[in-house]
Amino acid sequence: MSAKHTLGPWSVAETRLNYDSVIRGPNKEPITLVQIAGYSKSEGRANSVLIAAAPTILEELKKITRHFLTTSDPEVAALVRSSLAVIAKAVGEAP
Repeated sequence: MSAKHTLGPWSVAETRLNYDSVIRGPNKEPITLVQIAGYSKSEGRANSVLIAAAPTILEELKKITRHFLTTSDPEVAALVRSSLAVIAKAVGEAP
């Protein structure tokens, strides 16, 4: 699974409009605009922070999943399968 998205880390920058945020890439380049429509400013900000954390979360999930890939524990194996499905969805390889 190779990355097709802009690699992290990403960060959040407020805009002058006060109800949207810009997600910026590792070189502070704009990646996307997040509009806070229908949410409070604090909830919209929290959503923007979560979106900006996505590349880091994805990379850490991949590391953890690789570490437990060969487990013989059935409960851990189920978590690994679930993690692989989430990773596939995040990188556009599954619906």
